[in-house]
Amino acid sequence: MTIFIGIIAFFVILGVLIFVHELGHFTFAKLSGVRVDEFGLGFPPRLKTWRRGVTLYSLNAIPLGGFVKMQGENGEDGEPDSFGAKPPWQRLLILGAGPGMNLALAVVIFWATFMMGSPRGLSLLTAVAPHSPAAAAGLKTGDRIIAVDGQPVRYSDELQTAVDNNLGQRITLRVQRGARTFTTSLVPRINPPPHQGPMGVGVSKTITVAYGPVAALRRAVGEVGVMVSSLPAIIQSVGQHGGGQVQGPIGIAQDTTSVVQSTPSYGIGAVLQWVALLSANLGVLNLLPIPALDGGRIVFVLLSWVRRRNLDPEVEGLIHMVGMAMLLLLILVISYQDVARWVGGGSF
Repeated sequence: MTIFIGIIAFFVILGVLIFVHELGHFTFAKLSGVRVDEFGLGFPPRLKTWRRGVTLYSLNAIPLGGFVKMQGENGEDGEPDSFGAKPPWQRLLILGAGPGMNLALAVVIFWATFMMGSPRGLSLLTAVAPHSPAAAAGLKTGDRIIAVDGQPVRYSDELQTAVDNNLGQRITLRVQRGARTFTTSLVPRINPPPHQGPMGVGVSKTITVAYGPVAALRRAVGEVGVMVSSLPAIIQSVGQHGGGQVQGPIGIAQDTTSVVQSTPSYGIGAVLQWVALLSANLGVLNLLPIPALDGGRIVFVLLSWVRRRNLDPEVEGLIHMVGMAMLLLLILVISYQDVARWVGGGSF
């Protein structure tokens, strides 16, 4: 029953995040005087439609996306109310509004959960993998890492950030074991074995931490800022691994189920933080410079701005169509990998 609730929760959360994303495009398009022909949740075939003014609103059968169909969205500029006829800066605002709304929603949710009190892992080791850098450095279960290269760490996310910033480089750890402390060093692995991290440790003990409004907002903006700054790394990872390190809908649904199952232990704050994480990731991924995504369309607008004229609408439309086909193929490949990990007993 919990798995069923988790799957339902996944689709509800996804629907809300898609709605927020498309609402950003829709609102800024309307404010800019662009005609919106259709506002759709999900992908066709259509299940239900209704019309308000010039815009058709639709609920569609495939609940894995949404769209705002604008007049002249491929750069056609024959009509004054078309997307292609608007100045480049307005088009950039319209395209950026979708990811921007997701990032803003993530900040608001993180801010609220950090003020309410949210689970945060301690830098306490609950497992040390044999033959790992941590084992070679003499670390044991129950040790607590209190500093990395002289910088204090208390929580697991602080430890992870410090380690991720020094992959392949030797770091010095200050460790507390019982009543004594000692110093050791190791080199975090760039390519660790499956189901292990760079150091080869597990950290799972959590406490509930609450922050004041200012500190909570600062931390919320920092969380989302880290995700946005990771965009180049995401592009590199997809290019090098073909999506092997990225989760698809099945993997995300599995993780959502796990988060829902943890609610009795960690409270609703864990679910809200997961929603914020998904919202931020949706915003960041849509900024990837891939045709058919917002990032790809932003690239075309920038090119037209430099050229001082729009690209051929038919060519741009064809490129976006090919990009969408490749994107769907990538989702299928990633979903296959998700299923293979699941069937093989791997961790998501």
